[in-house]
Amino acid sequence: MHILLVEDDRSHAKVIRHVLERHGHDVCLAITAAEGKTKLAQRHFDLILVDYVLPDATGMSLLESHDGRPPKTPTIFLTATDSAEVCLTAIRAGAADYIVKSTDYLRNLPERIASVIHPSEAASRHSQPRRAVSQNVAFAHPALDSMLGSSPEMVQLKRSTLRAAGSDLPILIEGPTGAGKELVARAVHELGKRAGKPFIAVNCAALPTALFESELFGHVKGAFTSAVGTRRGLVLGAHEGTLFLDEVGELALESQAKLLRLLQNLEFRPVGSDTQRRADVRVVAATNRPLHGAGAQRPFRADLYYRLAVVHIAVPPLASRSGDLRLLTCAMVRSFAPRLEMATPEIAEEALKQIEHYSWPGNVRELENVVKRTLAEQDGPVINSFLMTAADAASISEERAALADLLQKSGGNLSQIARALGVSRPTLYKHLQRHGLVPDTFRSTVLGRELRSRGSGPPPAKM
Repeated sequence: MHILLVEDDRSHAKVIRHVLERHGHDVCLAITAAEGKTKLAQRHFDLILVDYVLPDATGMSLLESHDGRPPKTPTIFLTATDSAEVCLTAIRAGAADYIVKSTDYLRNLPERIASVIHPSEAASRHSQPRRAVSQNVAFAHPALDSMLGSSPEMVQLKRSTLRAAGSDLPILIEGPTGAGKELVARAVHELGKRAGKPFIAVNCAALPTALFESELFGHVKGAFTSAVGTRRGLVLGAHEGTLFLDEVGELALESQAKLLRLLQNLEFRPVGSDTQRRADVRVVAATNRPLHGAGAQRPFRADLYYRLAVVHIAVPPLASRSGDLRLLTCAMVRSFAPRLEMATPEIAEEALKQIEHYSWPGNVRELENVVKRTLAEQDGPVINSFLMTAADAASISEERAALADLLQKSGGNLSQIARALGVSRPTLYKHLQRHGLVPDTFRSTVLGRELRSRGSGPPPAKM
């Protein structure tokens, strides 16, 4: 593997080069950011390993491309300090990973590099049995088996999950309700060094502000009127494991401040106690709405956001991964049928098309409900149709009508419609295909109206 190392400390750079060359890598050294950019322009590299502090610029400059897109060459970011904001900035800029220069980081450096270039192989070294769960990438860990799908969106999600599991930093998982955020959090836990330790999930939306501190940090006997005994709290319950804060955006500002103190110092004090306790947990948070920037709907502390979102994972809605619908549906039928003490029925082609023609605003959770409802009423060996609710059927009809209206008004301009809906062109095209809508039909209709309004017929045919 050809690696570009950008490190201004020459003696340390020699040590890094020696370690990597012992593992069969070809290492090219640059001392400054400018020299690194020059070498990038001269030849191809499989990986960039860049320090944050350089004489002429920060290492971030190598992550910036002329068109503002993430770099095509995988880049690992080296930093001397474990700064949440620096690490978050690097990930946002497109870094594949970041490594803190701890006393023994060189021992694990070759493995971290391998996990970036060949994430599935890195996972397989730590797991058995070896099993491929994607047609595109062989992710070889049982923790990923429940993340069904081989669409590009799911492949990227699995990559992000594997990468996040390689560190112990806080994670923020964003995605719509029912898309599987807790599934991702559990996979990160099982893939990481805290596997086998407690995984404690907390529904922040259901946690009253008055009880937040007591629930999380515990209390001593007599701390308040109803404290008839000592309570450990969820942080101690998750000791050496993972604390999963679901719907963290629903926390009141008062509770956010208390969570921030935990993340800053990894220390807490049970209610009514004078003793500080040390927290040994990895915090993973999830939200179904933006917490920061223009899209934020409720107040959320910026400093807490940056502490939580050191590592960011985006879970796609089911509508954007329609290529996985058949696989998910068949897997659910096979899974739920035995629980209902029934033979697993076959699924007719028309029933699968019915699944594909729906937009699934409730995501995977809604699909699960439809499959369970159908199986509960199933009395034959073949599912000929799934029992969609009246609201489901109405949604299908409304979506087709809305798309047809947008096609009519835009004259079949897919870019214009995609911008209006906030989706990519490929995602939009999949929706149009499911509803049997052909953009060219609407383009010809608009052209005909324009020609008639000009008082002329169609253009002459070319000979």
